[in-house]
Amino acid sequence: MLTPRGMGGQYKITGKLYPRMTRRRRRMPVVIAIVVGLVVLATAGWGVYHFTSDDGGTAAACPSPTASAPPPTQAAPLPEPKAITVNVYNATKRTGLAKTVAEALKTRGFTIGKVTNDPLNAPIAATAEIRHGFPGATPAKVVAAQVAGATDKEDQRTDGSVDLAIGDAWTDLATPEAAAAILAPPPPPPPSQTPGC
Repeated sequence: MLTPRGMGGQYKITGKLYPRMTRRRRRMPVVIAIVVGLVVLATAGWGVYHFTSDDGGTAAACPSPTASAPPPTQAAPLPEPKAITVNVYNATKRTGLAKTVAEALKTRGFTIGKVTNDPLNAPIAATAEIRHGFPGATPAKVVAAQVAGATDKEDQRTDGSVDLAIGDAWTDLATPEAAAAILAPPPPPPPSQTPGC
């Protein structure tokens, strides 16, 4: 029996068979490659599942375009000018101003009540002061649209009449077009959509 040189007597050779003298190949790179491949496949599979399941869920959750949404709550319609009684008061030192403004309002269809000097006898720096009670809150909006820069003041009256007290900054009534634009209802909001649809 022969012991190859450098083997330290650990191996003995019998016959014609010799132990393999080459180093063992490292398996680590192969294992890493397999693990990386599995991770890539798992990520790809999860991505496919995620996107396909989202599409299906979104389609089920989103309402169809033809589904009608409930109509928005509409504000109470504004009264016609002929249904509004306006008292025109002059709080300035300009003579005849209340009569002139009352005639212009009558031309626009308002029902005119009292036309005289301001009974409160208080200076008004604005163009005008719109006075009304709680029942006259909505009619007062129609009157206020006729006067740019008017201030609003609610009092304790129980009827729907509206006072227009002309102030020192008065120039003229707003144009009918400007008043109509102020009183025009706002456009309806666009139909709401579920996020992600």
